[in-house]
Amino acid sequence: MRSSRPRSARLASVIVVGILGARGRPGEWAVEIARRAAASGARVEMVGVAPPDLEGDEQLIELAGAGIGHATVVRSFADGLEAADLDLALHYLPDIRAIVLVQPGPAVIPPATAAATWSDAGFVVVGPVDRDAVAALDAATPSAIVLDPPATDPDRTFAGFVAALAVRLDLGEAPSAAWSSTVDALAVDPVSGKA
Repeated sequence: MRSSRPRSARLASVIVVGILGARGRPGEWAVEIARRAAASGARVEMVGVAPPDLEGDEQLIELAGAGIGHATVVRSFADGLEAADLDLALHYLPDIRAIVLVQPGPAVIPPATAAATWSDAGFVVVGPVDRDAVAALDAATPSAIVLDPPATDPDRTFAGFVAALAVRLDLGEAPSAAWSSTVDALAVDPVSGKA
């Protein structure tokens, strides 16, 4: 059920990009992040790859039932989305306010970075992402938030954190403020860059 909280006149969107993975695997993070963001009242669109089988059908039905659009979901056993498919999807989605890339392949980072830049959207990347890709992200989108996921997320705490962060970006908070307020609101231990 959608939240009845007041929204600005501008339609806002959280775009979650990832593979609709098998339940209990890290690929499921994209689906869980989308679910939690939608449950918080954000308008969410899923862009990614779903298997062309019964499990893929069930996941798409669950997304629709949770109020999540699936703007571009390619039905394939591929390990990721093609850059051209992501670029096309992002050009047709109005008012993008936050983009969350979940376990992206290197090919999808440039079109997502470009879309975040031209739409002035918050940008979250859930790794793993190699060092060259992180350096390119920092150069192109200095406000991008890059997160290394835990090895497992049995209680879906990490997915919930990422969803809460995306919702704050969707509401127009600056990335640093969204990060701080999400950490504070969820009582997460502060992360330090020092070893």
